[in-house]
Amino acid sequence: MKSILRFIDICLFRSGPDSLPANNQLTQWVLLCYFCVSVLMNQIDMSMRISLWIGISDLLVLMAFLYLLLRFNHLLPRYQQTLSAMAGTGSLLGLLSMPLLWAFHQYAEKTDAANFILFSLMLVMFWSLMVTAHIIRRTLETSAPKAVALTMLYVVIAIVLNGLVMSGAT
Repeated sequence: MKSILRFIDICLFRSGPDSLPANNQLTQWVLLCYFCVSVLMNQIDMSMRISLWIGISDLLVLMAFLYLLLRFNHLLPRYQQTLSAMAGTGSLLGLLSMPLLWAFHQYAEKTDAANFILFSLMLVMFWSLMVTAHIIRRTLETSAPKAVALTMLYVVIAIVLNGLVMSGAT
């Protein structure tokens, strides 16, 4: 329960990844949650097979990106806490956006409802990007613009690789 509250604090920009314990068990649990949330979110409008592949791709991109980022910056000892923070906050924000994704999929024909839901989804997506930038900024002890640029790089890599996975899984 304490870990969930710490993830919430990170999502609210009250703390950073350094507030989490460097614990293998916590990291494994949040990676499993991250994978499951990714699969469930993609199941809303994709097949189970594609959702599983995207979940694996999401997880591998997250792990590899953070590993390379921290290795390049000589901060590899922070890997486990940063990975836990990214996966934990990603899981929480994914769970928050899941009902919105489902509702958008259900009400796509009703313009007013769909527009409101889409706007809400965009707010959660923006929040998620800012949380990711916050985690990167705190981990690297860098400026906000650099953290935002690295966040955008991460998102572009994830989108490209997930697109390749989707095209190969169909």
